[in-house]
Amino acid sequence: MTEKVQKKSKPSFPSSQPYRRRSEEEMLEIVREIQERGMPKKTACRKYGVNRNTLRLFILKQSTKDLSQNHSLDLLSTMNENQQHLALSKKIKELTGALEKSELKVLTLQTMIQVAEDDLKIKIRKKSGTKQSKE
Repeated sequence: MTEKVQKKSKPSFPSSQPYRRRSEEEMLEIVREIQERGMPKKTACRKYGVNRNTLRLFILKQSTKDLSQNHSLDLLSTMNENQQHLALSKKIKELTGALEKSELKVLTLQTMIQVAEDDLKIKIRKKSGTKQSKE
């Protein structure tokens, strides 16, 4: 009656090294595999032994790095005046849309805070001029 129950072990992958710091080239290869082969992020994380938050943050950094690199300046020098005008107006529309989206997000968060403070009697906003506790 005193039988020990064996715990099932998770399948291990040969390339799973959880605490190894990955180079940028390795992370780019993982992201390429996710994008080209349609591999789910969770599967890629298990296969390569990468934390899912690490992978998510790397993808976010790469997308912002791509946006920050200004290829448009190089393109503007080779375009004629009409093409430059069209490219700049397109960029203005994109930035205006992003601004509207962020303003809507701020308004939504402010409304949510206001509702929480009014309905649930939760003090979320810090009063101006108050000092932090020394805990």
